Amino acid sequence: MRNVLFTLILFQFFSLLANANSLPGIEELHAPKTRMTEWNDWKFGMFIHWGAWSQTDIGYIWHITREQTPEERVKSFDLYKTFNPVKYDPRVWAKTAKDAGMRYVVFTTKHHDGFCNYDTDFTNLKVTNPECPYSKSHNPDILKQLTDAYRAEGLAVGLYFSHIDWHHPAAAPFSTSHWNFNAKLLDSQPKLWKEAMDFERGQVRELLSNYGEIDIFWFDIRWPSSRGNGEPYEHPRVKKDMTDLVKMMRVMNPDLIINNRGVNLHGDFATPEQRIPAMGFPGYWESNITISNGRGFWYKGKDVTYKSKKELVRMLIDIASKGGNFLLNVGPNPDGTLTPMEIERLRDMGDWMKVNGESIYGTTQTVFRKLDWGRCTIKDQTLYLHVYNWPQDGKLRVPGLKNKIETAYLLSDPAKKPLPTTKEALDVIIEVGMKMPDASASVVVLKITGSPEVDNQIRQNKNGLLELRAWEAKIDGKNANYVLGWGTREGDYIDNWSSRQDKIMWDFLIEKPGQFRVDLNYACTKPNAGSRFKVVVGNQSLAGIVKPTTKKKRITMRKPELSSYSLGDIEFEKAGVYKLSITPENIKSNNLMLLRSVILQPLTE
Repeated sequence: MRNVLFTLILFQFFSLLANANSLPGIEELHAPKTRMTEWNDWKFGMFIHWGAWSQTDIGYIWHITREQTPEERVKSFDLYKTFNPVKYDPRVWAKTAKDAGMRYVVFTTKHHDGFCNYDTDFTNLKVTNPECPYSKSHNPDILKQLTDAYRAEGLAVGLYFSHIDWHHPAAAPFSTSHWNFNAKLLDSQPKLWKEAMDFERGQVRELLSNYGEIDIFWFDIRWPSSRGNGEPYEHPRVKKDMTDLVKMMRVMNPDLIINNRGVNLHGDFATPEQRIPAMGFPGYWESNITISNGRGFWYKGKDVTYKSKKELVRMLIDIASKGGNFLLNVGPNPDGTLTPMEIERLRDMGDWMKVNGESIYGTTQTVFRKLDWGRCTIKDQTLYLHVYNWPQDGKLRVPGLKNKIETAYLLSDPAKKPLPTTKEALDVIIEVGMKMPDASASVVVLKITGSPEVDNQIRQNKNGLLELRAWEAKIDGKNANYVLGWGTREGDYIDNWSSRQDKIMWDFLIEKPGQFRVDLNYACTKPNAGSRFKVVVGNQSLAGIVKPTTKKKRITMRKPELSSYSLGDIEFEKAGVYKLSITPENIKSNNLMLLRSVILQPLTE
């Protein structure tokens, strides 16, 4: 019966393929914009890493290939033979997710080890294999139970699927470890590659055919990610096969949302992992971050620590304020239950969202360059001001807002009692009172007339210091570019500064004039050291020679070994708007420097 059903599915698939050009989203190989807007409005979802591998407390699955001996690896592949999560009840997971304020779920159908949490015809490494104890349960298809449970709670369903497979005989030779790819086999053994691709296409087709309407397909890793030495690489055969795979998926489900990993630029959203980009990403994006601390997304044992309520709430706000979605990962116990701290933290999130969810769902990113006290999200003509640092004088300063104010009130106030507002120079002052309603983040609602308009001049802080960051710069040239870093704004840089025509500029406001010391915060390898550059501010200029910050041949973005370099002093005689520019005069090697920021430090007499 299953073979007959499979034949019918194939017939339907090729019939649809013949009419692909008539379906929405097929020609451009992306989900419709209306669909992506809907996804982006959800804002908050649950990521679940769970399976046979959860019986260990290592937490990171690539331990299988990176650190284990061949004998240990075999034992890891055999973990399904003892996998029996007798307390697994996805209805509890789904209810917990909904109560936390989540709108969707992404679940691991198959990770790098090849074990399948569903019934598949393409491998015996699966939960329904008779050798797996859980196969004797009344409903052994874990994925079927989960998709039914989450849909019953009104949540959208996403499926995680790893491109690489360390167990399948055709796929395994191509992925020699977590990141490396055996590219030589593509040309020397094309039949093996075809077998690996037939295997992947078959499993993806199963998942999109047998489990109802899938909302999100979340791929992991790439075919390939590198040649095996860290060098980026894309083989023409791989590009074609991945394009064909996405085309098949779009035909089967034109509204399907697909992430960006390994799908030849046909993905719908970017996926920064375990980090929040400083200014978000162009287009749609989603940060996937673990609820627990430490390496890896899987179950980590009983001694693992967890992020605090404040930390998680502020992550959600930060991501929403930059236009992204937050996919919060849990790693359930081997028996199928969420850990006590996962339950507690999700309850914490739900408590906050019950009061403040309006300031997250369906909002767009901030229009403010910087807010010293927190973040902002926007919905039409309403600003949601998420306050982390409550003003000691009870007066919240909103910098540079030009719009007329209609009203302001605390979102946690059921009566919506208006808060007094006044205009002071470039700022709006809201009298919020002395007491912060919620220590994690309190939300002030500010309703305005018209679309938000903000004067976003870079300004001095209360001590007179002014920092010109990479993400705020205007880049005039053909090579230099802004690179998104890791974690915070301090992780972002101007890079690829390889031409004398590349000029970096900032406009800024000086409200407290006087003398300032000019410091650069940068990184440079020894081979690139010795390059000369010029800093110009108004009619003043300073010359600099780049000094090395490390002896390494290359700089990694995670640990760039930054140094501070004092160029000299300048003076601002009066308040006003100024421009600072940096121009190379000669570049010794291939990059002037990796620049994080320029700091103007006021000098006291």
